[in-house]
Amino acid sequence: MKTLKFFSVVVAAGVLASPVLACGDGWMGVNLVATPSVKSQLRQAYLAAHPELAPHEVGTPVAGRTYYGFYSGTSYAVATFIVGSAPAYPTIFRTGKDGHWKVRRQTHGGVCTDVVPSKLIKLWWLEHWRGRCYVEPRGS
Repeated sequence: MKTLKFFSVVVAAGVLASPVLACGDGWMGVNLVATPSVKSQLRQAYLAAHPELAPHEVGTPVAGRTYYGFYSGTSYAVATFIVGSAPAYPTIFRTGKDGHWKVRRQTHGGVCTDVVPSKLIKLWWLEHWRGRCYVEPRGS
């Protein structure tokens, strides 16, 4: 009978425990390729967050400076746009519950782990800047 009680406790603990993914490392980030459709959606979200800008003032994301991934049921992206004649700082995006992209934060260069999961930042090979913040690799 003691074995049965122990087994019941172990099974109950397993059911109540948080999900184990991959090799037990917790949630995993997935690096994705930003398709032209995704880049267009990011631009639309950027324009919605910056109503003071006319659409003709905002170009497509700068080549090589768009990072896109999926983590724990949510898509994240970091993109830099040409605004006027020069690149702006990177902007952080995230999909909402409705699946649409929203600007999460306009940066001054740093992408921080309180806004983007650290596992995605590592997959994107962003370079450590200071504290919990990272920047695009030099030369990008």
